[in-house]
Amino acid sequence: MKQLAWWLLGVGTLLSTGLEALAQTHPGEHAQVYTITAGPVGGSLQVLQIRLPNAAVARRINRLPLDPVTAGTGTVDSTASPRRQLAQVARECCYDEELKRWRTSGDGTSGIRYEVLLNQNYLLSVGYQLEYHGLVHPYTEHLTFDLRTSRLLTLADLVADSPAQLGRRLQAAISRRLRDKMAEVAADYGDSAQLARVSELYELYDWNTTPQRGLRLDTANGAEASLTNFALRPDALLLFHHVSLNRTEFEFLPDETYVFPFARLQPRPLLQPVAQAKKDKK
Repeated sequence: MKQLAWWLLGVGTLLSTGLEALAQTHPGEHAQVYTITAGPVGGSLQVLQIRLPNAAVARRINRLPLDPVTAGTGTVDSTASPRRQLAQVARECCYDEELKRWRTSGDGTSGIRYEVLLNQNYLLSVGYQLEYHGLVHPYTEHLTFDLRTSRLLTLADLVADSPAQLGRRLQAAISRRLRDKMAEVAADYGDSAQLARVSELYELYDWNTTPQRGLRLDTANGAEASLTNFALRPDALLLFHHVSLNRTEFEFLPDETYVFPFARLQPRPLLQPVAQAKKDKK
C-alpha cells in the first residue's frame, strides 16, 4: 500500500511538472514563421507565412500577406494555395512567354519582402516593402495580428491613448526631426544650393519645423496614414511619417520611423504582456 502511495505521488509530481512546463511554453504564443518565394532565381516575391497549433487561425492570417501582391492582377486563382497564387503572380508580372525567360523589371508588382518586428505574447507585427516595375516602393507598410483570433489589429485595440493626443505628439516629433535635419544641412553646407533645395522641398510639402506650435496631425503632408500604418517592437510602438520620394535620389530626407516606448503609452490588455515583459527584462 505504501509503495502504491509513493507511485501515485510520483505520477502526480510528473503530471504537475508536465502541466507546469506546458503552461510555461504557451503553444501558439508565437508563430512559426517561414517564407514562400516565386520569380527569378532568389525569388523577388517573398511572402511571409506562419504555422500555429490552431491551423484555421494560421490559414486566415496567411491570406493577408498575399493581398498586396495579388491586388490588381487578373489571372490569379484566389482559391489556389498561397504558393500557387504567388507563382501565378510572378509569371504574370515577370516572365516573358515569348522569349521564355524572366524579365529584370516586369509589369506591376515585381517584388515584395517581409520583415518580422514582433512575434511574442500572441502578437505578430510585420513590415513589408513592395517593388513596382523593378523599382522599390519608397516606404514600408505594416500588419499586426492577434495570433489567437487571426484578427488584423488597429491602434485602438492596443493603446488607450486617444488618436488626437497621439497625432499631436507625432506632429511635434515630425517637426523636431525636420528642424534638426534642416539645421544639419545648414551646418554642413551653409548658404548653398543644397540648403535651398531642402528648403524648397519642405515648402513644397508644407512641412512644419516649429514643434512648439502644437499643431494637429497634418494630413496634407501624408502623415494621416501614420496612425493607421503602425507596427510593434518588443520595446515600443512604431509610427511613421512617409514621404513619397526616392531616398536614393534625395539624400536629405529624415528617417520615417518614430519610436514611442511602451512606458510613455497606455497599453490595452492585448499589449500589456509585451510591455510587462520589457519591464521584467530591466
